[in-house]
Amino acid sequence: MKSFAVDITTRQFSKKGEDICGDAVKVSHTADSTIIVLSDGLGSGVKANVLATMTVELASGLFQGELSLLEIVETLIATLPVCKWRNIAYSTFSIARIYDTGHVTVAEYDSPSLLHLRDGVRPAALASTERTILDRTIRESYFRLKPNDAIMLYSDGIVYAGVGEGLAMGWQEDGILDYVAQTAPGLSSDPTRIADSVAETALGFWHNRPGDDGTVLCARYRKAEHATVLTGPPGDRALVARMLRDFLAKKGRKVVCGGTTSHLLADHLGRELVPDERYIDTDLPPIARLEGVDLVTEGILTLSRATEYLSRGRPEGRTDAATALLDQLASADGITFMIGTARNPAHQNTGLPDSIFLRRTVVENLAKQLDAQGKETELRYY
Repeated sequence: MKSFAVDITTRQFSKKGEDICGDAVKVSHTADSTIIVLSDGLGSGVKANVLATMTVELASGLFQGELSLLEIVETLIATLPVCKWRNIAYSTFSIARIYDTGHVTVAEYDSPSLLHLRDGVRPAALASTERTILDRTIRESYFRLKPNDAIMLYSDGIVYAGVGEGLAMGWQEDGILDYVAQTAPGLSSDPTRIADSVAETALGFWHNRPGDDGTVLCARYRKAEHATVLTGPPGDRALVARMLRDFLAKKGRKVVCGGTTSHLLADHLGRELVPDERYIDTDLPPIARLEGVDLVTEGILTLSRATEYLSRGRPEGRTDAATALLDQLASADGITFMIGTARNPAHQNTGLPDSIFLRRTVVENLAKQLDAQGKETELRYY
């Protein structure tokens, strides 16, 4: 499981009279990094969006190979079209690759300078080195983030906010830097609040009639949150103590799904399972409380319903064991499922599928849904 995670928030607005923003953002992942690409297409509206989208998709795809950042930049510049009349690129871009170690590599082409935000330190544009690639000037930067540091990328629509509306030259990068320096400490490096604040201020300078597309992206590097779900007793009773010790040794949130499993853990801890009447539902068994565990639920039915809620949508206002389970998993970046392989006697001679395969299938389906939401999952069998 990864030890660190990156929270990303993007806010965009379109030029007045346009339905589509001419900027594009793409976030992708490799085994050891998070890649952010922001592109500003020439002009505005659909045409600009197509150009920007082509840029971010191409860049993100190239990262899946073994190319270095500079090789990717060279490929982009060689591939992207150039306006023959004005001799300028049809799209500009900023690329930031954040490694799990906190190291960051940045390449910027004709775009505003990325900001580095750290609590207690005045935000600053990156110290960069200029490099010429295929007659184009590229800025490259290398630095390292500490936990809870953030970076902010933004497009020209933020820089020139207010042009023609009271600001002769627009907000400008120095003005944005001063604003973030004054407001970011109060926002506690929260990427959502920082992006919201900058975008709303830019729109205010435009009097909500923006003369250009605008994008703000804020990404915070932080320690990852983990959760562990224990379900089903082990196939060999001799493994019970080991499985429970492994579960209790895990850091982060702890959830138990299964009646037999929860009783085994309660006996191991010498503590009492207490019914919790806050989650009483006609379809699902209620939850219970056990000191040292964040949530205790029934097993297969609850896991199946949680999977259904993820795939079809959670019913508004619904409160049951499955929603309680999803609430526990929502803030986790990495989730470990510890799956016992014992047969459930209650499923014998009932026409139900073999409990071993049923439990495994249900948990694997839930893990796939969580993977699709950007979670990192691990399945361990006992």
